[in-house]
Amino acid sequence: MLETQYTAPLVLPSHLLILSGPTLLLLCCLFFLKNYFFDQSIPRKFQDHYIAGLDNGRRTLAEARKHMVSNCGELLLEGYEKSPTGFFYLPTPGGDRLNIPTKYIEELKNAPDDRANFTDSFLEMFLGEYTSIGFKWHLHPVVIKKDLNAALNKIMPDVGDEIDYAFDAVMPSCDDWTPLAMGDNFNQLISRASNYMLGGTDLSRNEEWTKTSIDFTTDTYLAAIRLKQIPAIFRPIAQYLIPEMRNVRKHHDVARRVITPVMESRLRKGEEPLDLLQMLWDAARGPDKTPAFMAYTSLAISFAAIRTSSSVPTHILYDLCTHRQYIEPLREECAAVQAEEGSLSTKAAMNKLVKMDSFLKESQRFNPLTYVTFGRVIHSDLTLSSGITIPAHTTIGVPAYAIAHDPEFYPDPSRFDGFRFYTPPSSDSSAPDGSQQQKPVFTTTNASNLMWGYGKHACSGRFFATNEIKLILAHFLLKYDFMFKAGQDRPKNLPFELQCMADPTVEILVRKRQV
Repeated sequence: MLETQYTAPLVLPSHLLILSGPTLLLLCCLFFLKNYFFDQSIPRKFQDHYIAGLDNGRRTLAEARKHMVSNCGELLLEGYEKSPTGFFYLPTPGGDRLNIPTKYIEELKNAPDDRANFTDSFLEMFLGEYTSIGFKWHLHPVVIKKDLNAALNKIMPDVGDEIDYAFDAVMPSCDDWTPLAMGDNFNQLISRASNYMLGGTDLSRNEEWTKTSIDFTTDTYLAAIRLKQIPAIFRPIAQYLIPEMRNVRKHHDVARRVITPVMESRLRKGEEPLDLLQMLWDAARGPDKTPAFMAYTSLAISFAAIRTSSSVPTHILYDLCTHRQYIEPLREECAAVQAEEGSLSTKAAMNKLVKMDSFLKESQRFNPLTYVTFGRVIHSDLTLSSGITIPAHTTIGVPAYAIAHDPEFYPDPSRFDGFRFYTPPSSDSSAPDGSQQQKPVFTTTNASNLMWGYGKHACSGRFFATNEIKLILAHFLLKYDFMFKAGQDRPKNLPFELQCMADPTVEILVRKRQV
């Protein structure tokens, strides 16, 4: 089992790296002995519960952990279906994650962090003590939930304008059918929209910041992969030697170089624009109220925003190219709502895109951002209402992907039905003014829909993410025709451990619509 109790890392001073080999080796040994032999907690196994991936004894646990790296969905479906208790272990290269039945999420969703810690699950997944992911992430989730979400109706029209500007800047002319790897273009669009929300055009049109906000997400992910291949005892040294970690440190340098002058200019001029950066500053207290911490937090927000959203439009595009019968109904819905509301970037317009909302949710059901959600690290023995005790230092989760393929919740779950969650209006489903009452479902969280998490740590940025994805998809539908190349099938996803990514390298054919 993975040791998940977070301890601030012992950082070797960089000047020691110039020492001679034997001296450095001796220092390394002394440096790590205490950390390795005396600071390790020894998690206890949760006894008598199913372990997925052992293939009826034909695989060892070590082999199951390797198999999980590219087959997480398969193992979750197996554990979900075969575990007699609902509890089962998902083997991972870093340890074994205990998946719990959804009947316990109500009692765990608001558990205090000293009992069931959400942030520590990020620290474990991305080795945040080295990559910074999950470390000092206490300010922005609260501000997004409390302040940004309340202001979205005022912010989104300008974000919509920036998305239009970004399309003109990112997309080639495409007057005829043009092969494009749209994954990269969508990354650019998501980054620019998210950065406009964060700090206006100072960030969204700053090429250095745009590049860093995209590459930071990739480099931290790659750094975590590389570090996980190295025994834990050597990681405090390895972090200085692998190129991905050097890149991570460079991104922090860029953040300080870009964000600090923006904040200092605002303070000097007394400007208080309506964006997330200003909200963070207003909410910060004590040592957090510095331009340097705003720079650090801006990178954390970029990671969360781009990680949450960047693959989604690419997944949707591949699903639309595969199921082309949905393109025209979605295009017609966008055009009709735009005509009714005068703009697609208002709250009323967003809420009327119910067919698109359904398609997004169905695409997410097959292509989740992460296969397991509701991640928590249990820091001390935790006894559930049933009397079952989860041992200390256990990382838990809920098998969201398997739940999304449970026929009890989703009839014929293996069939892609883009309008599965759309209910056509009828005479008894209208408000007094005749408007349709159906509410958006993509952002909904409940026991059968856990893709965004659940409880107090459900993704607080999902409302902005959904809005920007809808605006990008609507623009693309209304302005472009698109299709796979002849004979092309839907690209396979790129799973790695708990993550599920769309292949960004695949080219499709794109052409400006001849309207």
